[in-house]
Amino acid sequence: MKKVIICAGALLCGAAMFAQDNKVTGTQHDTGASTVDAYQAGKENNAAINQNDGTKLVSNSDQYGEGNKVVVDQTGTENTSDIIQEGGEVNFAKVDQMDLGNMSTIIQGTGMAAVNNRAVVTQSGSSDVSLGNESMITQTYDQSKAVVDQTGDQNMATVTQVGKPNQPGAPNMRFPRNEVDIDQIGERNTAITMQESYDVSMGKNWAKVYTEGSDNLAWVKQAATQENKASINQNSVFAEAFIEQTSDGNTATIDQKADDADLTAGTGDVAYVLQMGGTGNSALVKQESVEPYGNPGSYAYVEQDGSDNSVKVDHQSGRGQEAWVRQEGSDNSTKLNQGANSQYADILQMGAGNSVDLSQGIHQQDAWITQNGDGNIVNYTQSGGGTSDLKVLQEDVVGSTTLDLTPEARIKPSGY
Repeated sequence: MKKVIICAGALLCGAAMFAQDNKVTGTQHDTGASTVDAYQAGKENNAAINQNDGTKLVSNSDQYGEGNKVVVDQTGTENTSDIIQEGGEVNFAKVDQMDLGNMSTIIQGTGMAAVNNRAVVTQSGSSDVSLGNESMITQTYDQSKAVVDQTGDQNMATVTQVGKPNQPGAPNMRFPRNEVDIDQIGERNTAITMQESYDVSMGKNWAKVYTEGSDNLAWVKQAATQENKASINQNSVFAEAFIEQTSDGNTATIDQKADDADLTAGTGDVAYVLQMGGTGNSALVKQESVEPYGNPGSYAYVEQDGSDNSVKVDHQSGRGQEAWVRQEGSDNSTKLNQGANSQYADILQMGAGNSVDLSQGIHQQDAWITQNGDGNIVNYTQSGGGTSDLKVLQEDVVGSTTLDLTPEARIKPSGY
């Protein structure tokens, strides 16, 4: 076992003042477990750590200040990299881990000065090994970006970005523009992204997740922010995608596709989109999965609270499709297209100027539409053989009469 400890900077080494422009560069080549601990305080410190051909290699890098940079390159299995960059801005952390069973943790930013930080993690390995890689990134304050790229089985990526309120003289008087980009290719991947900021002036956060394989789960939560965008694209079999947005001007897109007609574990794709407490929201859900036994092959639940919202469940293809749409506000629009067998749609609009365009085929179609507000419109098409059932309840002015707002099931089915 090899262990290297590097210490640079006044707070950590006992010097009279902060050291700046410190640099750590080295390589460990060992088949056993090796460790590198690098501690740097000050400005524009640089740590480049290379560990290769080992098992259970450990790299710990702590930097305090601004303009610091850490690059970690590990080759082997069950390796660990921990990076902490605190108290400053324009820090950069990059981790490359090859093979499987590796773990990367990056923490950037504290207080009111941590802006423009960047974190990049790349993990890859052979799919014939059952071990999986894991990446966790936490960024505090604003204008940070996180990128995670994983290739292999049983991988997991978690990114958390937390901003702070505007204060006089605070760096985020510039709009908070945190960004997350996660790319996973393999089986049984999991991606979780959380973005949160407060009291901004029409800033925009981004979250993008792409997974390819089977048994994938992607979840994006954006809270207390403005003009957020979240996009999840999974080309997988048992994928589930959840998006939660709380504020106005949000856009959410979920696109899931499964080519396997013998779904078992989760009976197909599941998509939730929750947009609450704002105006101008838009949601698009597009799913193509097949469940041959009549259970929900594609399930979509969309809820919007506000005005000027739009929902478009573009195309749910396959057997056993269900779509639930809830819109509360004004000027909402729902366009729902379901194509295949055993379809069910439940749409509820509360407000004025709402519109529904519904298309269902091939057979065994069931739809329940309730509009409680002014100037609502329903356009529908049900085609194909088998039985079709459509119920429409409309009220021009909210509260003018009493409507039956409880069809066979007015809430999400149990199990979702």
